[in-house]
Amino acid sequence: MKNFLRILGHIEELAVGGLLLLLAVGTTIQVCTRYFLGMTFDWFDEGSRYLLVFVTFAGAGMAVKHGAHFSMEAVTQYAPPRMAAALRALANLLSAAVMLVIAWYGWEQTALLARYGMTTASLGMPMWVAYLPIPVFGATIALRFLLRAWEQVRVMVAPAQELD
Repeated sequence: MKNFLRILGHIEELAVGGLLLLLAVGTTIQVCTRYFLGMTFDWFDEGSRYLLVFVTFAGAGMAVKHGAHFSMEAVTQYAPPRMAAALRALANLLSAAVMLVIAWYGWEQTALLARYGMTTASLGMPMWVAYLPIPVFGATIALRFLLRAWEQVRVMVAPAQELD
């Protein structure tokens, strides 16, 4: 299972990196064609917005996995190890709850858009596809926060000699 999750993590990182590269190259081409040729691609502007949402949510999930989100550590830095772990667990649980709320409302919005059959203006793709990363990655980010909270709970209940 760990091997599968490791491979999935690598695929996720490659996808986010590739999409960021695609956005950078595409935006450069868009700026050059606008400046030198006086023409723009409406479909690229729209598509880049949706890709940016995808990359943002996927990248946020990766940041949670690697513990790279910003955090205020002034209290936990000076707290005893068990108290610091309890505070980190609480922060991760609260973050998971917020992401679950975002995922829930994102799912409701996505389902509403699917029911109405709306499409995007330039690309003509179903609008619910553009909104789908919000509930999907919101749920995965919440799961990752829950896993991090579980790690902190394990630190809290560890014997005292393991904390040193």
